[in-house]
Amino acid sequence: MRVKKMSALALVVAAAGLSLTACNSSDGSSASAGTSPSTSTSAAASSSTATTSTSGQGSTSGSSSSGSTGSTGSSGSGKGSGTTTQAQSSTSGSKCTTDHLSYSVTASGVQDEIVVNMKNTGSRTCSMHGFPGVQLIGPDGLGDTGPDAARSDTTPSTVTVAPGEETRFLLHFSPDTSGSGKTYTRLAVTPPNETISQIADLNDLTITVTAHSGTVPDVIVDPVGYHVGSGK
Repeated sequence: MRVKKMSALALVVAAAGLSLTACNSSDGSSASAGTSPSTSTSAAASSSTATTSTSGQGSTSGSSSSGSTGSTGSSGSGKGSGTTTQAQSSTSGSKCTTDHLSYSVTASGVQDEIVVNMKNTGSRTCSMHGFPGVQLIGPDGLGDTGPDAARSDTTPSTVTVAPGEETRFLLHFSPDTSGSGKTYTRLAVTPPNETISQIADLNDLTITVTAHSGTVPDVIVDPVGYHVGSGK
């Protein structure tokens, strides 16, 4: 009987232990189950908020960057277009060429100096900048040539010539005093930045310089742009 009592008591204790274990297990599972949805929901909400925030920032940044670039590009393009228009307006976008120029020569009113006029015979405004090329031509034709004109130390400027208008330059020469010089009646003139020349008659004027080349140039040319009256 004593043994049976002990066995019954052991059974009661074992049963109580099992009940406590089951209770603890139930509480743990319940806590775990209760916490998990809350944590999952919170994490999902945080993730959603972070995603929305990041997405919003990326969109705003992209929009701002795109707008800034577009505005700058448009502004730059506008300025470039305006600058180009001004440049074309000031230089007329074309160079004066030999084919669209005619020449005449007049006295300048100063001894040993003549004016060479260059008229724009084309239909468009053109521009020139620099020194023309000038070579003296004798009465016997192109085979009868004299010295090339040396450039003066005058600073060139850009000259714009409308159709029918003229620009001009000065030609200086040192006359022969030996009595053995050569007389020239024409000029071969090459416009600035051109390679083809055209003949200009001196008409009643002549240039007589020494037949030999010395250390000092006998003929000197100024850049285009000599002003006379309302001309250029």
